[in-house]
Amino acid sequence: MARILYLDDEEAIVLLMTRMLEILGHHAAGYTRALDALAAFRKDSASFDLVITDLSMPGITGLEFAQQIHAIRSDTAVAIASGHVDPHDVETALAQGLLAIVLKPQTIEEMSRTVTGLLEKSSAVTTADQ
Repeated sequence: MARILYLDDEEAIVLLMTRMLEILGHHAAGYTRALDALAAFRKDSASFDLVITDLSMPGITGLEFAQQIHAIRSDTAVAIASGHVDPHDVETALAQGLLAIVLKPQTIEEMSRTVTGLLEKSSAVTTADQ
């Protein structure tokens, strides 16, 4: 299964989502601070198949975090999670090469479909680039 980095500034959300991902059979590393998540990604970017980040966080937006992830490893699959999505955010995210904006909260079934779809998109993008 996939190795997923999950970032959200709310600890309860991180605990819930990483547990949900683990129940689905994925390895999930959850973070509440962007600097900690970036440090883990820098240390071993190849150990992550997918990054999911909250859109609105103090100090950094999910879009800015995604840019920093792509600066480290440009082929990283990144999706934004948000409870409220502005159409401008969707346009910006897709223009930056992000895979999707994921609405939260999600049921375990929705998370399973979302992650499967994101990983398939990521694989298709990687295959097309080769």
